[in-house]
Amino acid sequence: MKIINRNLFVLLTALLLTSCIERYLPVTELDFKPRLVIDGNISTDGSDQEIVISESSQTEKPVFVAVSGCKVSVEDNKGNSFLFNESNNKGHYVGKIDGSLLVIGEKYRLHVKTSMGTEYISSYEELTPCPEVDRVYYEVQTKQTENPDITENGLQFYIDFKGDANSGHFYRLQLTQTYEYHSKWPLDKWLGKDGFHDLVDPDYSNFVCYRTDKLKSIYVLSTDGFSQNKFSKYKLHFVEDQTEVLMYKYSLLVNQYSLTKRAYNYWENLRKNNQETVDLFGKQPANVKGNISNVSDTTDVALGYFTISSVQSKRIMVTPVEGLYFNHFLRCQADIIDGPLPAERPLYYVTDYDANGNIYTGLGAPSCIDCTLVGGTTVKPPYWDEK
Repeated sequence: MKIINRNLFVLLTALLLTSCIERYLPVTELDFKPRLVIDGNISTDGSDQEIVISESSQTEKPVFVAVSGCKVSVEDNKGNSFLFNESNNKGHYVGKIDGSLLVIGEKYRLHVKTSMGTEYISSYEELTPCPEVDRVYYEVQTKQTENPDITENGLQFYIDFKGDANSGHFYRLQLTQTYEYHSKWPLDKWLGKDGFHDLVDPDYSNFVCYRTDKLKSIYVLSTDGFSQNKFSKYKLHFVEDQTEVLMYKYSLLVNQYSLTKRAYNYWENLRKNNQETVDLFGKQPANVKGNISNVSDTTDVALGYFTISSVQSKRIMVTPVEGLYFNHFLRCQADIIDGPLPAERPLYYVTDYDANGNIYTGLGAPSCIDCTLVGGTTVKPPYWDEK
């Protein structure tokens, strides 16, 4: 019996050791071959339209691989063709379709010919109507963080949808946020390569910035099967009060795009794959199949989906809200000067407070002096002072 137990122990140990040598990789990663990726949505907002063409990359090392030299056009079911030319931004093809030629009920498709001569074409997509955005609003809510002892307050945004008999039942919502943020210190005293500088009046020119981000989360809304073509309190994103996003002023722009049912199914499956928890032993990811395929080989389907949409927009402006505290937010803290100065220049001298409330002079990070270094601009948006 002792010999059997010893052998069993050795066998189990060997299995455990060898099982750690190689980790599991899906077959799709082991046999990875790049596929064409096409991001194309034509809308009725009157702006220049853009089709983005790239190749897929491995999920371990996601990068944008532009596909240049393509011939790109959008065609309607009446024989009109609209050419898209590659811009200076490789892989980005830009064109404009006159609004009079974007007609509700008409159908449109995408045609792409790569530099290698391979042709891809989408199915026809019908342009459906889109009602005005009914209402965008928020509620102050408290949510649990990963730390069970810490909660955070924030704003949960919602939208109400109200269509009529002439409206469709399928929509995608694209969110763009803009917020004001401030540096912690103005430019005042600094040590540059040319010596020490001490301004009589601190320089606030890079103290206030505005940053705009297109949110990546996917929001799709359907009223299919509802007794009325409306939807109340559709949940959008949550913005916590532990960053500076809500500290001064915040804007949320909601673009509401009409979709066909097939396009809605595509975006809904993509949302589930990207935003719902999926593992090898639970619900398997849906096969997110687009509508753009190789003309000569219909099994070669490009990643992505070509859509044609009516669009309506609404913006909400948010000023500081009661119930938000920002009590855990601290972006900048001056480094205490202890010993020789760092070799890099410039060095910015600032005053700050330590944990006991004592004031001291230290060194501030450049991004805490110049707000443009963290992604924003000092140019105020034209709508910023609107209520």
